[in-house]
Amino acid sequence: MGPTGSQLIAGLISATAAVSTIPAPAMAQMSMPWGGGKTFPVTQTVHKDGWIPNAMDFGLRAGEPVLAPIDSTVKRVCATGVNRDHHAILFSSSQGDYSLIHVKTSGIFNGRAFKKGEQIGVVAADLPKDPNCAISYGQHLHVGFPSVNSVVDGYRIGDLRLNQQVTSQNGRTATPPPSSNIRLVNFTATAAPQGVNIRSAPSLSASIVGRIAPNQRINFDAWTYGDAVTDIWLGRPDRRWYRIAGTNNWVASAVVNGNAPGSQP
Repeated sequence: MGPTGSQLIAGLISATAAVSTIPAPAMAQMSMPWGGGKTFPVTQTVHKDGWIPNAMDFGLRAGEPVLAPIDSTVKRVCATGVNRDHHAILFSSSQGDYSLIHVKTSGIFNGRAFKKGEQIGVVAADLPKDPNCAISYGQHLHVGFPSVNSVVDGYRIGDLRLNQQVTSQNGRTATPPPSSNIRLVNFTATAAPQGVNIRSAPSLSASIVGRIAPNQRINFDAWTYGDAVTDIWLGRPDRRWYRIAGTNNWVASAVVNGNAPGSQP
């Protein structure tokens, strides 16, 4: 059984403006439910569905693969659409329950387990108006998160804004960026008061090769985009990484005070 008609209609059409001020807990094991390195916009901010009160919509195209964001198990599922392959799915995981709605898939059932990064299905193309399962007025992926304070791929869910571009790290491995993606520019910045880690690539999964002392001035000779890190001063995700001058080692922009010329988070 899926959500009730009144629950789903209220959840998929009405939005809430509630944003908690509780500090965000780390949720390093969870990623966005699409391929690593791909970016899609927020098309509806925090609202409710029939199961989850902390849901958002993302502008994925029809046919885009939907991946498990974390090791999880199907808890409830319903089907609708012309071919009965348009699904609303509730999952349980170690981080709490979450939902995925508007997923075209087959062979889905209560108790089925998925590993993080495993494909569940694709974004459905049809637009059902089924109050007992799913209502859609445009192709997208609806994601219900365990908490408004969930931090997923460096983004705090309650901080995401309409039309903000969100990049998934699902299944990504740390590899140095192609040289064509590195912007060469000389600049300086100051390490955070608690000091910062130096990594071998612009990724949180890259090995730590050193550490810079608190408030130390650092010379950089390039920057690129990599894993999103929450800025310690602004509390916003920043995908920029800076290369330490004369090396191939990297520091996240989010933990230094200073901006690479011509860059945006």
